[in-house]
Amino acid sequence: MNASEFERVLAELRRIGSDHATCEVKKAQGGLPVTTWETVSAFANAQGGTLILGVDEKHAFAVVGIHDPGAVESQLGSVCSDMEPAVRADIQTLVVDGKAVVIAEIPPIPRDQRPCHKRSLGPYAGSKLRVADGDRRLSDYEVSVLLANRSEQRHDLQTVDGATLADLDVKALDGFLDRIRDTKGRVFANLSTEETLVMLNVVVRQDGELIPTLAGLLAFGVYPQRFEPQLDITIVAYPTTEAGGVGGLGERFTENRSVGGPIPLMVSECIRVLKRNMRRRSIISGLFRQDEWEYPEEVLREVLVNALVHRDYSEFAKGMQVQVEIYPDRLVVRNPGGLYGPVEITALGDTTISSSRNRVLLKILEDTPMGDGHMVCENRGTGIARMRRVMVEAGMEQPRFTDAIATFQAEFPNHTILDQETIDWLGSIGAGAGALTRTQMTALAMMRNGATMTNSGFRAATGVQDSRVAQRELKELVDDGLIVQDGVRGGAVYRLRREADARAGDAGLFDAVSAGETESEGLTALQQQVYETLTSEEKTSAAIASEAGLERQQVLGALAALRGKGLAVMSGKPRSKNAAWRRN
Repeated sequence: MNASEFERVLAELRRIGSDHATCEVKKAQGGLPVTTWETVSAFANAQGGTLILGVDEKHAFAVVGIHDPGAVESQLGSVCSDMEPAVRADIQTLVVDGKAVVIAEIPPIPRDQRPCHKRSLGPYAGSKLRVADGDRRLSDYEVSVLLANRSEQRHDLQTVDGATLADLDVKALDGFLDRIRDTKGRVFANLSTEETLVMLNVVVRQDGELIPTLAGLLAFGVYPQRFEPQLDITIVAYPTTEAGGVGGLGERFTENRSVGGPIPLMVSECIRVLKRNMRRRSIISGLFRQDEWEYPEEVLREVLVNALVHRDYSEFAKGMQVQVEIYPDRLVVRNPGGLYGPVEITALGDTTISSSRNRVLLKILEDTPMGDGHMVCENRGTGIARMRRVMVEAGMEQPRFTDAIATFQAEFPNHTILDQETIDWLGSIGAGAGALTRTQMTALAMMRNGATMTNSGFRAATGVQDSRVAQRELKELVDDGLIVQDGVRGGAVYRLRREADARAGDAGLFDAVSAGETESEGLTALQQQVYETLTSEEKTSAAIASEAGLERQQVLGALAALRGKGLAVMSGKPRSKNAAWRRN
């Protein structure tokens, strides 16, 4: 980090008024703080971060300096070496206004080597995780999940106490065996049914009897929850955008039930219940309009199967369920156990690398019919990429994934990017459906709502996997005069041309639509009230609520609607209290 980068970091910290997830400052004038190991562990167990010593957070992040930077560097290096595994930090001293500041860049530890912990305390007492601007201790379950990720998981191959062959559905087994003999006939042609089921890990032989494995029971059991009651799905539909809110009739939820049975049945029944709590809407497909559920059925199937197949089935997690929550503005699916193996959350959908803690279950379900002509899963590592693509085709925002070690969450915003008004806008600038790809239309719509794009941002927003394809599509938009490019190659940033022209004093290409975009006609009274509090300065939803004299839940609903109409722009994480809003 050089002096100019340091000043930028310091300015950002002053702007937000605190440390954040990837930066920690300490005054450290009395020497290296004894809690430094906690920050090193926390950064190493997350996405890495920067530790700055010699800056006083309590006094507007003033640079106070370190008295003996050489000694502090040495002590900090020892702290990093005392971690397990050792942290290879980049430590340097920077002189700012004649004062020495020690800066350490802490890299993330590879997932299969976590948890990074203080060696003398051991993994359960000595492991920390970075959350917002603080470090918290990892729970025993989180540590167990991370330690388990270092080795091959075989929980799905374990037998289920009390289960027998009679607990498996004969019809479901017959469909599975027919599929196996059709596709793998040369291997299983001369084997009996019992030998085939043993070979495929559906059952194992114990004391001369055939006992179902957990994978076999979950795939073909008549009712697996007889033996493992919590291995089901809970579905809760809320009337407001936050759990605990009360609807117009005083209800806390509009649906609350659990779904049991084997995995194929749980998936199909869960989709049926979700449809009961969804509306149908019209979406634009090329030059045509078609009716579709709020969330495409293919996406629902994929995310539910992923949650059931990749969840943690260890003894620690058997008391946890897969949770499905549907809100007016989003759908959330959450399962026990975070990502397994070397897969990083930032690469989901960008690569076909697949890593599963339940390989036996995944292999069985690859040949298990759903009853609608599909197999339960494909086991090719392309499920999330397909999910992203379907969301683009439906003109919707991309899903957001969160790996919290103990849980993995997929969240789908209920916001249509390519609504009729946006399609009309695209046509008004000479960029109709016939002139652009669906991904280019999506990118333009997001830029219109205040977003800027990079190559990686374009891929994340549109589901395009190949960076070369993304670069070509962005270049076409630049060549057509619809967007402008700042920077080159990996540092290139793209934005709508009207934003660049406005800085140059020329309204330019978007004259015809600029006025329409700030029109507040057609708003409800609540939306109009919230809209009038918005300015070019960013405000939190709490500040807007206070200014407008409204409840925060009312404001959040109105802001979501204004954002959908292109009248408001949000920065920060959705539903975070620190998310900021401004007028578009």
